[in-house]
Amino acid sequence: MLIPTEAVYGSYYFPRVYWVFPHIVLGVVATIIGPFQFIPKIRNKYLKTHRQLGRVYIISTVLSGISGMYMAITSDVNLPYAVGLFMLGVAWSTSSIMAFISIKNRKIDLHKDWMIRSYVLTLAFVTFRFIYDIIRSFDIGTWEEVQVLMSWACWAIPLFIAEVFIQGRKLNN
Repeated sequence: MLIPTEAVYGSYYFPRVYWVFPHIVLGVVATIIGPFQFIPKIRNKYLKTHRQLGRVYIISTVLSGISGMYMAITSDVNLPYAVGLFMLGVAWSTSSIMAFISIKNRKIDLHKDWMIRSYVLTLAFVTFRFIYDIIRSFDIGTWEEVQVLMSWACWAIPLFIAEVFIQGRKLNN
């Protein structure tokens, strides 16, 4: 993966290798950092570390989201697939920026809500791979149909479920 050759990246990704590589690396960084940001004992005991990792997380998700948007608009699968992945990049970057703005304005509860949304979107690639493999193992739909479905379903459905929980917590307040 570290060697930018067509043999490593394949003919589909190689022309965009300088966008793919940072997208993957920054996405992995965000995926690893994310869970530690949600653990209250760690967050409260090591607030300075929480803030530093939070900055790395925000930068990683915004830049990875932007590189994902570029890859979406240069995709040659089809328009619905490209738009689905482009909007994932928009939602991912925007939710992280909103989390940052919220904490800068000392809106801690709002910050937490936006971080939940952001991390749900960070995990979209996991959802994509997991559900895609299940669908394909049952030989449902063509490769292109499943790609289009997953370009939207990998993030829109988990984000909707997260939103139900986020808003549901507020019903009892």
